[in-house]
Amino acid sequence: MCGIFALINVQNAESTKVLFDGTQIIKHRGPDDVGFYVWSGTKKSGQVYAGPDTDNSTLQAKQISILPQALPWKVGFGHRRLSIIDLSPGGHQPMVHDVTGLTITFNGEVYNYKEIRQELQQLGHHFYSHSDTEVILVAWAQWGRECVHRFNGMFAFVIFDPRTQEVFAVRDRFGVKPVYWYADGHYVGIASEPKQFKGIPSFDNSINKEIAYQYLAFGRLDYDAHTFYENIQQIRGGEMLIYSLAKAGKPEIKRWYRLPLDKRWEGSDKEAIEQFRTLFYDSVKLRLRSDVTVGSCLSGGLDSSAIVCTMAEVLAKEPNHNGIKTITACFDNKKYDEWEYAKAVIDQTHAVAHQVFPSFENLQEELGKLMWHMDEPFGSTSQYSQWAVFKGAAQAGLKVMLDGQGSDEQLAGYNGNELPLYAGLMRSLKFGTLYSEINSYKKLTGINPKSQVLGATLRTYPFLKGIMPSHLKGAGLTKPISWINERETDYFKLPLPLKLQDTLAEQTLYSSLPVLLRYEDRNSMAWSIESRVPFMDYRFVEFTMSLPEHLVFPRGTRKYILREAMRPVFPQKIYERKDKMGFVTPEEVWLKGQGKDWLYSSSEKAIQSLPELFNKPKAMSAIDAMLEGKSNFDFSYWRLACIGLWLNS
Repeated sequence: MCGIFALINVQNAESTKVLFDGTQIIKHRGPDDVGFYVWSGTKKSGQVYAGPDTDNSTLQAKQISILPQALPWKVGFGHRRLSIIDLSPGGHQPMVHDVTGLTITFNGEVYNYKEIRQELQQLGHHFYSHSDTEVILVAWAQWGRECVHRFNGMFAFVIFDPRTQEVFAVRDRFGVKPVYWYADGHYVGIASEPKQFKGIPSFDNSINKEIAYQYLAFGRLDYDAHTFYENIQQIRGGEMLIYSLAKAGKPEIKRWYRLPLDKRWEGSDKEAIEQFRTLFYDSVKLRLRSDVTVGSCLSGGLDSSAIVCTMAEVLAKEPNHNGIKTITACFDNKKYDEWEYAKAVIDQTHAVAHQVFPSFENLQEELGKLMWHMDEPFGSTSQYSQWAVFKGAAQAGLKVMLDGQGSDEQLAGYNGNELPLYAGLMRSLKFGTLYSEINSYKKLTGINPKSQVLGATLRTYPFLKGIMPSHLKGAGLTKPISWINERETDYFKLPLPLKLQDTLAEQTLYSSLPVLLRYEDRNSMAWSIESRVPFMDYRFVEFTMSLPEHLVFPRGTRKYILREAMRPVFPQKIYERKDKMGFVTPEEVWLKGQGKDWLYSSSEKAIQSLPELFNKPKAMSAIDAMLEGKSNFDFSYWRLACIGLWLNS
């Protein structure tokens, strides 16, 4: 796990300061080592250099010197290293392939690197380290860009081929690790975080007003390649950037992976449950490959409990291991506290438990730092709870953590999935099953899903909207916020999923998971922690997306197949749990109480900075009404204050 930076020097500037600064600003991503690579355009291969944090053993082993402040260069790589696999100088980056001159800067893990390495050795290749970085490099030399299909992991890497003078930037299938790019005619840049581009002399800091509007009005984030910066884009999961120095021009973006959505599980329900357990076990086992201790986030929910219980199973078969360490966010307010569930898992697995206690006082103290690491506004204070968990992991001496991102999206963990489930049954004319599902949901939750049924009806039969009473026409639809000035947007042009499987795919690829993976990356790397997500093993995702609805969300029971597959290893308290929390905070309590003044001041800053987006009198009046209990609290108030903080940070 590391931080990467790559620059193509279009204007032939000879100062390396921009390369150096853009690498050093992400020291938090890799405090263990730093390295640089510079190619001047006159040789087959460039030169590897060290930096101020390169230790003496690496300097001697690699026989490298410190990056000069001035020298001719066309392509430059910078790398910050968090040492996880092969802690020796052999894992130093950027790394050059001696035979071809191929050079890489790599962030992430290829978990099946041992198997790929063995295959490459059988083809006659030799290795000089035990790192997965070298495996990627040799695989690219052997198979070219097609090698990425062999990798099982989370990865973001840039490869330069001096033979063809091409730069390739690759992001893993689902975008677990970040890659951003920027081009302005002077430089083409590729980086782990947007802040790395700000040191480019010609950097344009313009705000993307469309993204700001969609965030404020709908809470939409990371849906496509655009960011809050007009001139910074992200490479999406499963995409590859290609830039030819010979052709110049704009980088080309190509998709190298598509989630297969046409496959359907053809085995029995029992076989599906067994396959789920097998794939998940193997995913966790692969993600325990490390030369340092691996811990886990533990909320006490189904996802994190499944991970910790499976870790215990895997490690029980290992002759020597360091046990399990877990980190749990706890709250004095029992409405938001999940400790009783986490403790049930801890008692069963004999994990060493660490608790953290996020508070509004700590949030106020650390909010500026959190925002700096996030780079862009975020959805709620729950991101601070996650921040506190990874801070606790660092304090516990952990460098690698497992976490449960991805399960909710694949397995219908969110409220609101009833609507596409019902719509799909309507479209398939399965009205008997629909009736049974509605009754089961009411019996299980005590809630009548009439709004979801109405929304599903309108989604399935839109012509009915014209004959419905006016107060029902907006059922199941996103409504605009009164204090935000409406503007032309493509938000409502997005096709609505018409069945559950399509919704789960949309959540996984677009509306939900991409932003949660961004939060995961920033919150973990801020504390120099590598976070691994077993639910995002591509084999597992492809399997879950093939499952029939009755194995995912039957009779109102969310994540049915997860419960059944983990039943043999779950504490009974976890198996029977029906509510969902995840990373939470008492956000409404905080903002209505201690955070009242901060909410006002940050909201006013947002309105002053982007006046064209707001109706200020209505906004301030809405805040007053919410604080006085005259209207309901929702996350739009946090988004308003958060963007105000970001714009003025």
